[in-house]
Amino acid sequence: MLTVEFLIELLLQIFGELLIQVVFELGFRALVEPFRTDRPRNVVLAIIGYICMGMVGGMISLWIVPNHVIDSAVLRYVNIAVTPILLGLLVELLGRQRQKHGKEKRLLDRFSYGFSFALTMGLIRLIFAR
Repeated sequence: MLTVEFLIELLLQIFGELLIQVVFELGFRALVEPFRTDRPRNVVLAIIGYICMGMVGGMISLWIVPNHVIDSAVLRYVNIAVTPILLGLLVELLGRQRQKHGKEKRLLDRFSYGFSFALTMGLIRLIFAR
């Protein structure tokens, strides 16, 4: 039977993992701000770049938080399926907000790049966290 404590712990674990990835995504956004363009010259290289940033973000997050944030192995796989989609939607939403306020939508404000970053970072954490 599910208890309230279990549900609260479960929600905190899932949102903790999402929060870690959002913080790293925003940090990388700040680092690459000067290099942003509206359209990449080569989409494949741009995706590879975000995958590399996700790998670095995953390694840094392991250095800061070496243990799994989510205790359940099943929920870790659910997290790998859900969190990249949520983060991709979040950065897409940020891009649309920029457009509404008269700013142009940047490369970083697209679903595919946020998704690639979060998926790679999540996979690094899934594989290498204790």
